[in-house]
Amino acid sequence: MGTLTKCLPVLSLLACAVAAPMRAQEATPRGLVEVREGNRGGFWGSFGLGAGGESYDLRDGAGYNDVLYRPTVDLRLGGTVSQSLRLGGEALAWIDDQGDRTETVSSFLFIAQFYPISTSGLYLRGGAGLGRNEVDFKDGFGFGVGDTGFAGLVGAGWELKVGRRIYINPSVDLVGQTYSGRGGDRYHERLVNFGVGVMFQTGR
Repeated sequence: MGTLTKCLPVLSLLACAVAAPMRAQEATPRGLVEVREGNRGGFWGSFGLGAGGESYDLRDGAGYNDVLYRPTVDLRLGGTVSQSLRLGGEALAWIDDQGDRTETVSSFLFIAQFYPISTSGLYLRGGAGLGRNEVDFKDGFGFGVGDTGFAGLVGAGWELKVGRRIYINPSVDLVGQTYSGRGGDRYHERLVNFGVGVMFQTGR
C-alpha cells in the first residue's frame, strides 16, 4: 500500500502528459488546418487585378485634371529577406481602351515591402523605377506615341494567408510619374490603385 501511495504522483503526471496532446487534437476540428500569419520565406510572386484612378498635371497652372478610373493589372516577383522584409520587382499597368485607341500608363519598379509587426500580414511598401504613358492607335499601321520617365510608389496592403503557401493580397498604392514631353516640357501623372492579388511563396 505504501508503494502504491508513492507512485500516485508519478502516475498523475503521466496521465496529464498523455491527455494534453489529445485535448489539443480535439481543439482543431478534423479536416481543418490551423493557419498562422507572419510565416514568410523563400521566393514569392503575385498576380493582381484592380481599379486605378488616373490624373495628370501639365504644369500649366490648372493642377491635376479629374480622376479617370480604369482597370489595372499587376505582377510582382521577389524574395524574402526576413520576417519583416520582402524585396522584388513589379510591373503595373492601367488600361483605357477607347475603341480606336488604347492608352496605357505603366510602371516597372524595384519594390520593398516592410512588415512593422512580423507576426501580422500588414505591410508598408515603397518603390522606384521607370514609368511610361503611351497611346496606340488602331488604324492598321501600329502607330503610337508615348513618353518615358521616372516613377515612384508608396502603398500598403495585407497578406491574408489562406493555405500553406497561398495568400490573398488586398492593397492600395499611389504611383507618381514624371515625364519630359516631346516638346521638352515636364509634366506629372499619378495613379491611385485599389487592387486584390493572389500570392504564392516557396518557403515555409
